[in-house]
Amino acid sequence: MIPELRFPEFKDEWKNELLEDLSVRGSGHTPAKGISEYYEGNIPWVSLADSKWLDNGYIEKTKITISDVGIANSSAVLHPPETVLLSRDAGVGKSAVMKTYMAVSQHFIVWRTIKGKLDNWFLYYILQIQKREFERIAIGSTIKTIGLPYFKKFRISIPTHPEQQKIAAFLSTVDQKIQILQRKKERLEQYKKGVMQKLFSQEIRFKYEDGNDYPDWGERKFHEVLFEHGSKSTGNEQVFSVSVHKGLINQIEHLGRSFAAASTDHYNLVRPNDMVYTKSPTGSFPYGIIKQSKVDKDVIVSPLYGVFTPETPGLGYMLNIYFESVANTHNYLHSIIQKGPKNTINITNTTFLSKALNLPVSLTEQKKIGMFLKVLDIKIEFCVENIMRSQQFKKGLLQQMFV
Repeated sequence: MIPELRFPEFKDEWKNELLEDLSVRGSGHTPAKGISEYYEGNIPWVSLADSKWLDNGYIEKTKITISDVGIANSSAVLHPPETVLLSRDAGVGKSAVMKTYMAVSQHFIVWRTIKGKLDNWFLYYILQIQKREFERIAIGSTIKTIGLPYFKKFRISIPTHPEQQKIAAFLSTVDQKIQILQRKKERLEQYKKGVMQKLFSQEIRFKYEDGNDYPDWGERKFHEVLFEHGSKSTGNEQVFSVSVHKGLINQIEHLGRSFAAASTDHYNLVRPNDMVYTKSPTGSFPYGIIKQSKVDKDVIVSPLYGVFTPETPGLGYMLNIYFESVANTHNYLHSIIQKGPKNTINITNTTFLSKALNLPVSLTEQKKIGMFLKVLDIKIEFCVENIMRSQQFKKGLLQQMFV
């Protein structure tokens, strides 16, 4: 067995081996939840709550920690650094390498590789390749899991130890690039969030080109800054939906098919930069979501949605980012929403426009703020695209560098 892509100095064929012959397998346990002294100690304890830390190489922190007493009075085991772990259920197939001494819950299986036989990072990348297969074979009606007997017979294809190390080191550099991009994206997102808070608290103010201050912001009701044009479909527009993370999206392109009625004559027209309020619970937004259309053409949306043209595109962009916050959306909507049967939302467009926010009065300032925030979003999107390209590059390498 020889992989498609290989470092030229290696020629030997890969061997198919039992993982049990190349490593020491371990498992985990949950100390009794009702005994407080078993928890909040100095031992990181990997549980299902740590999904976000997995599939990113090293895991070095956990949401929950346990104590020496918790270890001593349970079947939990302290595993050494460089131990490889894999989630057997509820996130099945996610893996990581321990950065420090850690324990794990019973939802995980771990391996301590035998020195000179199997490189721990090489094993990590093998598990990454096998993730889709792990997801396929997991069984269960509520929580899907992989039983331990499967791993007792689990075989992997491996080259010589030096080749394992070289492959793992090369892939680690790709992972490091991805992690740098992810951290940059997170910093930009935090900066954007901080800027929005400071803008609305007036801690940050923009100025005219000559250095003079713009007029003070004022409490402005939405009917003063958002205008319902009431235009309907002309029959030439595509049907769009609204998502939490992507805003307005083409139903066919993103959802696979159109969910529109047979006739869309009564659907609401959305022009570029218009604001759309969905009036339906979506994810962590129980009162609906508010988004600006960033589509560069007219589209149509459900007649249930409210559609409004902002005073300026810049103000619309500012409101779009303001309402990315679950808290901001809740604070604006919860006092004017009536919940109907089956958790439906009852609110008229007039009621939606009845409340006020402290907003810039100057149209020039609105434009300047909108452009500033748009530049931040462009930088974040650039990071996202680079992350996706790097992940695709890594996926291609995994497919070609392993048997």
